[in-house]
Amino acid sequence: MRSIYVFAALLLFAGVSFAQNLPKFSGLFFGDYYYTMNNHDATQKNMQAFDYRRIYLTADYDITQDVMARFRLESDPGASSLTNGKLTTMVKDAWFKINNVTDGGNIIIGLQGTPEINMAEGIFGYRPLEKTIQDLHGISSSRDMGISFNQKFSDEFSAGLLLGNNSGNSAMSDLKYRYKTGYLYIQYKPMKELVVLLNGQYSGAAGGADVTTGDVIVNYSNNDFSLGAQYFINSVAKSAPDGSTLSRNGLSLNGWVALMDNFRFVARYDNYTPITSGTFKNTTIGTSTQSFILAGFDWTAKKNVHFMPNVEYTSYGLSGSNPDVLARMTFYISF
Repeated sequence: MRSIYVFAALLLFAGVSFAQNLPKFSGLFFGDYYYTMNNHDATQKNMQAFDYRRIYLTADYDITQDVMARFRLESDPGASSLTNGKLTTMVKDAWFKINNVTDGGNIIIGLQGTPEINMAEGIFGYRPLEKTIQDLHGISSSRDMGISFNQKFSDEFSAGLLLGNNSGNSAMSDLKYRYKTGYLYIQYKPMKELVVLLNGQYSGAAGGADVTTGDVIVNYSNNDFSLGAQYFINSVAKSAPDGSTLSRNGLSLNGWVALMDNFRFVARYDNYTPITSGTFKNTTIGTSTQSFILAGFDWTAKKNVHFMPNVEYTSYGLSGSNPDVLARMTFYISF
């Protein structure tokens, strides 16, 4: 009889040990019911539908005490649909991380998030409402395949460097990816509520048409409100028709205020200049400044369940161009 108890205890111990080393699964799902009240493309006016914009399914696994891996699938109707229009998934993240390579440092190898997009999303929040200004205008990719080193020097200072292919989530079949991209960030948090983030990116390209991007983020947030600003400048060498450098820049101001428990007002304003003026064969290349306004509410109905009615307004600064006006009821669920 005693041997039976011992055997049962061993089985219980083995089961608990096995369960502790299982992958941890998480995910999120957000989308909208939207109505296009107005659009610069007349064919899109009055369009309305129920749609989702992102689904994540993530598996995190602790290989050892200092080594972990992540594999994430994403479904995005705008980026991961088949040629026949059917919805599908794509690999969003596939990396492993080695912790404690230095005191407070780690190395990540594989398909991973870039600091310019992902750290901004983490600081500002509200990705279910809209992409950050750089992501929205395709200035930088949110993912890259490469190797990064991240170091926390103190509670106030941290920094990191990523060397990647500049391929995003694309396969490595295009020769343009032989030109590598370097990302650098420095983060300073003088207090719990305040963060300052500096980002830089340099990408090589054929014919010397290299790309340089820099941005700065300042954000103050507490339990009652949040206020933040982001400014970026992006230069693409030898990209103008006359071979000169074109530059783009943008400013994003955003924030929220708690109106009551589990209910916030959210707002954002972007000013984006696609290109600077130049000339080609005595013809002026003009600058079209875009203005973007978002306003809405965030109701936390249950833990990790949000409903966010909102309106987006975009004007293009071109004579005769109609603005885009989009009304949405956005939902967001994470688990």
